[in-house]
Amino acid sequence: MPYTQLLRAAGRATGAAAGLGLGAVFGAVAALRHGRPLHPQGVTLRVTLLGEGAGRTGVPLLDDAGVSDGTVRVSRAMGLPPWLPDIYGVALRLPQTAGYDEEPADLLFASTGDSRLGRFTLLLHSDLSDGPLTTLLPVRSPAGPLLLRLEPVPGSTVREVGPSLRVPDRLSLSYAVGTGPWVPVAEVAVGARIEGQDDPRRHDPVVHQLPGTEQYPVVRFLREPAYAAARHQKVPGEEARERGATEANSTR
Repeated sequence: MPYTQLLRAAGRATGAAAGLGLGAVFGAVAALRHGRPLHPQGVTLRVTLLGEGAGRTGVPLLDDAGVSDGTVRVSRAMGLPPWLPDIYGVALRLPQTAGYDEEPADLLFASTGDSRLGRFTLLLHSDLSDGPLTTLLPVRSPAGPLLLRLEPVPGSTVREVGPSLRVPDRLSLSYAVGTGPWVPVAEVAVGARIEGQDDPRRHDPVVHQLPGTEQYPVVRFLREPAYAAARHQKVPGEEARERGATEANSTR
């Protein structure tokens, strides 16, 4: 076997082993919590993404100007007491544009640093507006390994949307190729909370990929078992929603 193929096979095997380990841990935590293993409580809000058409990535969401309505779930990863810092998470869900599948695209961000290496490092924040959030792990794109970042727009208004959850009303969306510079491409306007309740639907960037990107094999092997373990556990409200959908379909 050529050396490069051997390295790739070793990388896939390592990623798979690590992913299975994470999946077992996440599955156990999800069972104990009877729901999400991480980000157990959060709020879901409406958002509007205003694309500037400034990207040069081969990814329509980043390259094309336009307006997209979607949702965002804001949460604290470890569910620590509100007075303690936590890892903040933002799950951005956008509908696919014309010509793509009907499934939405999910983008998951977590609070990180902002240096060339810090963008890959999780950090505890006291507030969502404390610093940037990145997608942490790159996805493959025509431009290369792609990372996305959200950060508050200077001068934006920060409001309370839930216990220990304060959200800026405007976020800037940027991308970087590897450790390259950040390129702003869109503004995310954060609107009203939806129905005053948390969104029971799963956010999964492995299943709901952003058009124009794909998961690297090593990243997929690392992520998929953990997401599979999380999907196996029902979150509050999910069983009732699925049961209602089944009953509605049976009457058609």
